[in-house]
Amino acid sequence: MREFLFVGYSLALLISVLCLYLILRQRPGEGQKTVQTLTSFICVLMTGYWLSISASTLEGMVIAQKVIYVGGCYVYYYMLLFYLEFCRIKIPKIVSEMLQAFSFFMMLIAFTFDHHKLLYKSYYLGEMRGVTILEKEYGIAHHAYIAMMACYCIAFLVLAVRFYRNNHKKKQRMQSLILLLVALCPTASYILQKTTTKVDLVPFGLCISLVLTIYLIYVERIYDVTGLAKDYVFSSIDDTALIVTDADQYYKGSNDLAKELFPVLRTASTTERLETLSQLLNDLKTDEDGFLLMGGRVYEPKVKTVQNMGKTVGSVIWITDVTVEREHIKLVDNYQKKLEHDVKEKTEHIEQIQQKIVLGMANIIENRDANTGGHIRRTSDVVSILVDAIRKDGQLGLSDEFCETIVRTAPLHDLGKIAVDDRILRKPGKYTPEEFEIMKTHTTKGAQILPSMLRDVTDEDTLRIACNIAKYHHEKWNGNGYPEHLSGENIPIEARIMAIADVYDALVSERCYKEAMSFEQAYGIITESMGSHFDPSLEKYFIQCRPQLEDYYTYANQKQVKAAEA
Repeated sequence: MREFLFVGYSLALLISVLCLYLILRQRPGEGQKTVQTLTSFICVLMTGYWLSISASTLEGMVIAQKVIYVGGCYVYYYMLLFYLEFCRIKIPKIVSEMLQAFSFFMMLIAFTFDHHKLLYKSYYLGEMRGVTILEKEYGIAHHAYIAMMACYCIAFLVLAVRFYRNNHKKKQRMQSLILLLVALCPTASYILQKTTTKVDLVPFGLCISLVLTIYLIYVERIYDVTGLAKDYVFSSIDDTALIVTDADQYYKGSNDLAKELFPVLRTASTTERLETLSQLLNDLKTDEDGFLLMGGRVYEPKVKTVQNMGKTVGSVIWITDVTVEREHIKLVDNYQKKLEHDVKEKTEHIEQIQQKIVLGMANIIENRDANTGGHIRRTSDVVSILVDAIRKDGQLGLSDEFCETIVRTAPLHDLGKIAVDDRILRKPGKYTPEEFEIMKTHTTKGAQILPSMLRDVTDEDTLRIACNIAKYHHEKWNGNGYPEHLSGENIPIEARIMAIADVYDALVSERCYKEAMSFEQAYGIITESMGSHFDPSLEKYFIQCRPQLEDYYTYANQKQVKAAEA
């Protein structure tokens, strides 16, 4: 009988080791980890039974019994976890921890049973059918151990009935029944041993359980598909390096690309903190935007936390290859810059055309008006001087674009004179009241001509400003101007600025019917007219620009004298 059991236990141990090997070949998903742990404890249990049949002394039998209990205390716990995972049931964490703690407590009692009487009140060597056995008088801890096994078996039965009722697919029901056999075969063999043979049959029951487990995994394929899918996705991402750490920054794993980029990860253990791994990210060369530059490629680093039940349990470092995207961005940026440059060039070209049109029309007017030679050019320069001071001060809130448009359209302020009869326009002397009324129409006529001339070559704002200057530059702050007798701020600001330049030039310039006035006299007239003829808010700018205006006209007069002498 001893030889038969020795061969049987040896085969059972060999089968358990083989089953463990087959299970270890599976990808280590959560379900597979549970089965691996379960099979490992069964191997320990089998080793204990093999030692028991090989032992011939009391010391040897004691060691064998301790090994049996080390495996046996945890087998049913991991069987329950495997069954729960199959049924897609989650138990509270505290329940799982209590069951694990009880198993550990029972294992400690069993491992030290030769120092107390909790497990066995007494024990001694005996013999049955030629087999050396350990005769025992059981204590309270052994009864608790048997009660624990009974509770696990009841749990298996309840889960099986529940799963069977809730699932109507034949395949799943059959898998559930097979899994129930996996759990109950060791118990059935133990009951059979106690009631009939008196020989330990648990190893054979465990063998049946292991064979059925291998059948479920390899034939019925009940392994953890979700875990396998996660592992497959994790390992198959070839454009992103993934490095996983726990909440305390201990290294937990990485994919192939991460190990390729950081060779130190190939030998890193899960007991190392990430910052000890040669400071992976801190030592990397980055560009100005924070991208990593490695092996001629560009990578974007990101850290994402892993949450569970509202708590941070770890993090994943994503290092994504964005070389292609960065190249595209550069191409788009270069194209955008070229487009902006082209638009700027074309805009400047259009503005140059507009300015040439403006100056061309202004020259036509000056060539017809014998009384105002150079007036348009000079007033445009005066407007530029005044606007520059206004822009630098900033209190009037005029934008740079608005100021530039005033300067650009100032030469068109007398465009309406092109529609005035030469008899009046070229008259060498003062106008009669009737002739002056006709001359005043140049303001409204200019505003009528400008839209037809500029509408297709300029924008609406420029056209509006040009029309306002042409129509309202003879309006007065007190409302006594023309053509509409506007007053105060009802007069557009561009026309109010133009009015100062127009009058100042008329005062300090020589005309066929008058001599040029001195700068002092002209300055006095302009400042005295602030608040009546001119906008008083512009007085400070006129005063500020006085030296510049006088220098400008001094130079212009000297140039005119030299031209006349030549």
